Amino acid sequence: MNNLFDYAPNIHPIIVHFPIAILILGIGLNALIFLKKDEWWDEKKTTTLYVLGSIMAIIAYFTGQSAADTVFLPSKAQSVLTDHANWALYTVLFFSIYSTCRLILHALGRMKLLFFQILMFTGAIPGLFMLYQTGEHGAIMVYGYGVGTGNYLEKTENTIPETVPNSATSMFITKDNGGWTWTMNTNAVNELQENFHWLKGNLDQLNATASIENNISFLRITAQEDIDNLFVSHFTYQNVQLDLYVDFSSFNGEIQLIHHLQDIQNYDFVTLSSNGQIEQGRIENDQIDIFADETYQNNGLMFVRVVGDGTHFRGYINKEMAVHGHGDAPEMGNVGLRIKGTGSLTIQNIELTQL
Repeated sequence: MNNLFDYAPNIHPIIVHFPIAILILGIGLNALIFLKKDEWWDEKKTTTLYVLGSIMAIIAYFTGQSAADTVFLPSKAQSVLTDHANWALYTVLFFSIYSTCRLILHALGRMKLLFFQILMFTGAIPGLFMLYQTGEHGAIMVYGYGVGTGNYLEKTENTIPETVPNSATSMFITKDNGGWTWTMNTNAVNELQENFHWLKGNLDQLNATASIENNISFLRITAQEDIDNLFVSHFTYQNVQLDLYVDFSSFNGEIQLIHHLQDIQNYDFVTLSSNGQIEQGRIENDQIDIFADETYQNNGLMFVRVVGDGTHFRGYINKEMAVHGHGDAPEMGNVGLRIKGTGSLTIQNIELTQL
């Protein structure tokens, strides 16, 4: 499915045009029946187009799901992808049910009656709106943000943070939209204490130090004994993207990227284990529900991205989708990290983007 052509990283951009064309043609010819009565076209042929268009829409939907797992999305495109996927699902469900209803009416002989012909034609109009919304959001991703344009577009988001000068100036910077970016420097320990609070463990348990090696500043956390340490932001957020540059190849345990935290027993997470397992899920009333799980290579500095946007949840490692799950939309909550195990890990940068 990947790299079908050098300009298309997956087959979805090719498939997606078929249901659009077929369904619009079906609605157009359906209207023509009322304007010009000819034997060359009838309701059965119209129904055939609706059924074929629905089948192609289903294929396009699932290739779209696969396509979403093969591209690295700019931050601003995350919500557009969520809306695109939602509208695509509405469109597939609508036309699948609609086509089934037409087939049933044909089987009962009702489509020969003018009343049912008019009823079914007007009933298709909402589907045309859904089809438009699906295509509109898809076009915004491609033409607005360059999603899925393959080798012809240079990606603008780096996976390796820039060198940070040795400075005691605060590098925890709040954005205009309420998000923030935190680049480590020699004042990183104080910034950790000022901008987060602890729900399990405490700052002393982390043995945190700010270090500089090869002109790169980072926060080093050293757990000489087995710990379970959870710290989160002071503020709550709704739809979020959390980026983290971390190296825990010298750590034995797991690190959780947490979002939409209500309390210690209710939050969403992506867990990276030192044994190469990544899990995405939710803890609700202290019960764990895993949305998706995969394996990965734990071999040094990694760029990790976690997205919680409505009912869609995504996890990336080094620009590649690692896990993609779905669940009920959570309430606003805190973001943070949970560190469990022994050993040392280093963090170079954390960034929160409100979507």
